[in-house]
Amino acid sequence: MITPPYLLKGDEVGIVAPAKFIPQENYEQILKFIESKGLVPVRGKTTYLESGIFAGTDEERTQDLQQMIDAPNLKAVFCLRGGYGTLRILDKLNFSTFLKTPKWVIGFSDITVLHAAIANIDVESIHGQMPLNFAQSSKGLEVLFETLEGANLAYQLPIHLLNRIGASEARLVGGNVAMICSLLGTPFAFQTQGNILFIEEIGEHLYRFDRMLQHLKLAGALKNLAGLVVGGLTSMEDQSPSFGKTSEEIVWDAVKNYDYPVCFGFPAGHIENNHPLIINRKVRFEVGRSEVKLQFS
Repeated sequence: MITPPYLLKGDEVGIVAPAKFIPQENYEQILKFIESKGLVPVRGKTTYLESGIFAGTDEERTQDLQQMIDAPNLKAVFCLRGGYGTLRILDKLNFSTFLKTPKWVIGFSDITVLHAAIANIDVESIHGQMPLNFAQSSKGLEVLFETLEGANLAYQLPIHLLNRIGASEARLVGGNVAMICSLLGTPFAFQTQGNILFIEEIGEHLYRFDRMLQHLKLAGALKNLAGLVVGGLTSMEDQSPSFGKTSEEIVWDAVKNYDYPVCFGFPAGHIENNHPLIINRKVRFEVGRSEVKLQFS
């Protein structure tokens, strides 16, 4: 497993937009925040572009992301935001140079597909906050930059009524449920067997969320896990008549017949205080009667 070098003051870090764009007036605050961390921000070409909802055409976004992950001077690449778009360019990327000069790739939501591709070449990456949200100070953002500098990452959480007690040690994979589902049957799908899976979601109708979980179950992606970590299930929508289960109950229903540890309410995902996770790193996962622990190696 390859761990990219941790960041030092004065390091150059890239900002790239592989999915949707944001207005140009937002960048001044983003650049100032990165500079306040003692880092030198380098804007990719896509941060200046718009094409429909995207930050440039597929070809422009592919070329820009490729240049960023290949650049030997960059020590990390922050994906600007999620939304949709990274999946459209995933098969056009070449990671051979990236493997020679690995760097931290940071993002979540739509960026889940990039984490999966990177995990499949045995490199670690970070599921965490993106520049779009840097104006919103939080403990999670603080922990993200501490993690990028090499601080030990460990969490202690309160219990949840739906938790399943147990302990395991394995690699952590995952991210947004819709994106995980979109990769099933492709060469980029996460390898879930024997690993601990993290999931989060936002803005889905409950019946659609249930369909995604059942899809994962039928595909075997929820079988033989070493554990399941459930993050934010944010702004999920019911309808009339009601689906009859909460989003958390939908997850539980999909995994109730398995025996691995499960915890709910992990503080990561589309939430205000989104805490970082190191994807593809080995973790010690303990779900007890009084607390939950997630300790990264």
